[in-house]
Amino acid sequence: MSGFAGAEPEILRLRNTNRDSPETLEYLRWRYHTAPGCPPPVVCWLHAPGGERIGMAAAIFRAYRFGDERVPTAVIGDISLDARWRGRGLGERLLRHLSEHLDEHHPRCPCLVIPTDSARRSLAAAGWVTGGELLPMVYLSDVGPYLKPLVRSARLASFLARPLRRFAGRRLQRLAPPAGTLELADVPPERVVDSPWGGEAAMVRDLSGETLHWRYVRHPRMRFRFAAFREAGAARGLAVFEDHAAAGYWIIYDLRAATAADLRATLALLLERARATPRLSSVRVLLSGSHPAHEVLRQLGFIARPAEAVYQVHSRDGSAERRPWYLTQGDKDT
Repeated sequence: MSGFAGAEPEILRLRNTNRDSPETLEYLRWRYHTAPGCPPPVVCWLHAPGGERIGMAAAIFRAYRFGDERVPTAVIGDISLDARWRGRGLGERLLRHLSEHLDEHHPRCPCLVIPTDSARRSLAAAGWVTGGELLPMVYLSDVGPYLKPLVRSARLASFLARPLRRFAGRRLQRLAPPAGTLELADVPPERVVDSPWGGEAAMVRDLSGETLHWRYVRHPRMRFRFAAFREAGAARGLAVFEDHAAAGYWIIYDLRAATAADLRATLALLLERARATPRLSSVRVLLSGSHPAHEVLRQLGFIARPAEAVYQVHSRDGSAERRPWYLTQGDKDT
């Protein structure tokens, strides 16, 4: 076991050897940031008989909330095993050892991971429980690009898309708030609702100002925008999204609102902006199956897609396994 400091070159080497997209030390230093009030990261190593480091898994502690309680949570990542040593059950041994270490040294910290398929099997063998699925949803702000391959004509696709676009626009107008404004910025608002409605009964990631600045403003290679819904001068809802308009889509990473009505207002105004953005054809979001935003998204016209991943949890006292988790794309921590 080790911490992050001093092990950066080995972490980077193992991670990049086992990933299609290499990363940088700048990215690792951002990722292994120690959140206020949380323990520092823990790195579990697997050594070959000659002492070479051939595998690793990290636990990086992030602040979550359960009601009013702030709960440091071990988020597992950078699970890597040298290809020469795979197929021998070593991944399970590595993850079992990390789990036992966390149970012993951080017994009050629940553990969370969004694994790859291979890591999911090893984690399950090490005693981790699948908490639920991560479900993608998509809003088609312009169906023309999706119709074009079917009708083989850009002009015909655009013609067929017009009545659908008018219908979607009227629905948004009905759901948009009678009062309030949406403000877009590159930094978060000074004050924002820190837990979603219903959050008192579930594990939700802390979205305090410091967390928002670290996760989104200081990210070394991705750029995010903040859409804040304000009514009577107060921030009532927030959506954080990555702008890929040049490629035709936005990805919503985080959602917060005081009530379901405030979330509906936030997203209705954001979707109106999306519809007015040239070349933008879709807005995408990823949520855990238990997340309360699903119903609001369906009302606005989002379409559910098949699950693309699961999340797994572990805790010494079983609390992580019993509690629902409200997760989004932002919980992937990448």
